[in-house]
Amino acid sequence: MKTKAVLFDLGNTLVSLIAPEIVFHKIFNSFGINIPVENIKEAHEKTKNELGDVKYEPSYGRVSYEEFWNKWNSRVLAHLGLPEDKKVVESTLTRWFDYAEYDIFSEVTETLCKLKQMGLKIGIISGAYEEDINIILEKVHLQKNLFDVIIGANTIKKAKPHPDVFKYALKKLNVKPDETMFIGDAIDADYEGAEKVGIKAILIQRTETETFKTGNLRAITSLKEIFDFID
Repeated sequence: MKTKAVLFDLGNTLVSLIAPEIVFHKIFNSFGINIPVENIKEAHEKTKNELGDVKYEPSYGRVSYEEFWNKWNSRVLAHLGLPEDKKVVESTLTRWFDYAEYDIFSEVTETLCKLKQMGLKIGIISGAYEEDINIILEKVHLQKNLFDVIIGANTIKKAKPHPDVFKYALKKLNVKPDETMFIGDAIDADYEGAEKVGIKAILIQRTETETFKTGNLRAITSLKEIFDFID
């Protein structure tokens, strides 16, 4: 069936992301808190194991943006052995994008414009909150009106790979699963999540150092290659 829509993950698909421990390190330094990046990385991983995945999944996207990230940042501080400091916790959220660095991958703008010229609908399905998506798009100068749909974790209060997230996008775009492609960098949340609802999924691996085992999965190294998969 003819392709009518192409959907994308955001982080590491359209936009490069700086490691969170580096952002934490910069923010902590602004408060005179000097902790090695490796220690912060370890604390962040402990927080992810504690709050992320299944353990906190029912709350992600359902609680407010501020509540979720303030709780997350508070746990990072706790795992670093630092005292609870409301100012530091809240400032970590409000000042995050003052220190985070985002860059659009070189071929993204050309690829998106070409898809639009072909008459295809395009959209974003991200695991981030809508608030983060909006700020990131603004920072990399991607206009929101370029996309026909933008879905974050709090849009329908469910996150990838939940099938309802992909089904919601299909409904908003008025397209069928077999008329749609989805490109992302995660096998479970992106590739398998899309495939389970009948969407043609493509895994993007931008560097040779990535350790994904693609097997028989459709995989690309640049978004320019997606045109080989468009019917």
